[in-house]
Amino acid sequence: MIEGDLFKSLFDVIPFDIYVVDVVSYEIIYMNRKMIESRGNFIGERCFERIYGEEKPCYFCKIPQLIDGTTSRPLDKTITFDLFNPMDDRWYQMQEKAMTWPDGRITKYSIAVDISELKETQNRLAEAHAQLALKNKALERLSITDNLTGLFNRLHIEDVLENVLYSSRRYGHPSSIIMIDIDHFKQVNDTWGHLVGDEVLVQVSDIFRRSMRKSDVPGRWGGEEFLIVCQDTDEDNSYLMAEKICHQVANAEFPSAKAITISAGVAGFREGDDRVKIIQRSDSALYRAKELGRNRVER
Repeated sequence: MIEGDLFKSLFDVIPFDIYVVDVVSYEIIYMNRKMIESRGNFIGERCFERIYGEEKPCYFCKIPQLIDGTTSRPLDKTITFDLFNPMDDRWYQMQEKAMTWPDGRITKYSIAVDISELKETQNRLAEAHAQLALKNKALERLSITDNLTGLFNRLHIEDVLENVLYSSRRYGHPSSIIMIDIDHFKQVNDTWGHLVGDEVLVQVSDIFRRSMRKSDVPGRWGGEEFLIVCQDTDEDNSYLMAEKICHQVANAEFPSAKAITISAGVAGFREGDDRVKIIQRSDSALYRAKELGRNRVER
């Protein structure tokens, strides 16, 4: 059995767990010195029972992939895979290959490299990446959001408007905007204070959200001014929505202030429009609404 002794000598100097099983009986016929020292001597027992604690051959067993189904001879291939063993709560990188043992039996040898620390490091890195992604998402959200009302800030709503106008110019989709201003807002701040003014801004913003479709994008333009970008919506329909919002604000109860109203200016996309032109028209319409008595919509 010089050949068998040579196999064992080679396997014994490898600093990883190595065992050899009979592919027919699953009997462990050899374990190298490293594996016996770390786990104990299981020679003569079945691998799936003693090493993996299973009652029948393991679902991940690679023997069928390593043996020629026609000749029952070893295939010239090596399979490498990662495996968690609940018997010792460790991760291993397995390298398995079928071979003819010196006594003529067809066997499979397995080299098991403990990679538990590597897996733990990978898990920590994955968790850190996930946390970083969440933080980046939160930072991105903060960078485009007005921190008082939760609406988009002016910088982002301008970007949204540019994209919507591009779609209108290129594909002929209708679009429109609504410029809104809270009437006599300075008096609210002067009479009840800025905290009450902030509460009014938040409540009015909530009314906007409840009154719009998901495709409409509201943003805080500045101070008590707001801009709503209406995608795939012509001026007539945006006008109707603005009237609805105006009515809902006028009929809302504001706990810390008297009745609040808004004025709105509506402008629909026209051929040749850019962001400046359509905003100028909605701003002019808003000014007319103010001049005509407030609490109204103009276009």
